Amino acid sequence: MGVIRRIKSNRFVRGLYFFYRNYFGYSNRSFGSVGKNVIITPPYTIVNPRNLYIGDSVGIGNNAHISCLNAKCIIKGDAAIAECFTVHTGNHAHIKGKFISDITEANKPQGYDADVVIEKDVWIGCNVTLLAGITIDRGCTIAAGAVVTKSTPPYAVIGGVPAKFIKFKWTIDEIMQHEAALYPQDERFSREELEAIFAQYQKR
Repeated sequence: MGVIRRIKSNRFVRGLYFFYRNYFGYSNRSFGSVGKNVIITPPYTIVNPRNLYIGDSVGIGNNAHISCLNAKCIIKGDAAIAECFTVHTGNHAHIKGKFISDITEANKPQGYDADVVIEKDVWIGCNVTLLAGITIDRGCTIAAGAVVTKSTPPYAVIGGVPAKFIKFKWTIDEIMQHEAALYPQDERFSREELEAIFAQYQKR
């Protein structure tokens, strides 16, 4: 075994490496992209930072774990995320004739990994988990402790395990007033779009 390989396989050296990564972070070049005014409070763990894309003005509290090995985690910007935030863009597979411990990324079937997208203006409370293939839509509030397994409507309050729609945080008029102050005309939800979304979710 070569000297370099022995150093890499040494538990003490590996421990120092991960301690440094978790507490002193990655360079911006390690990520898919990083915008301005981004703060990720250490310690944190990111599995494959090249699949992590963060827009401007995002704050993430300490003890985040973002696993985006084979699919992307995209945080579009202007988001506040509390401590102990967890994202998994992948999932475990079950294969007949194999123990779960024998299934690796190399022999896992396709379709178990999917992007996680967080749109702008989202607040995520502490100890929230986001699972593969979901989109947290614009303006949402995700309650502390939620495990989100399905995509959300915009400007909704979401909570629980598994997470469910609770209510819209504002009226349609309030949302339109909010968006008029922040977004250009062509990026805003129309009244008709919001009325359709409200009608769909308030029936539940």
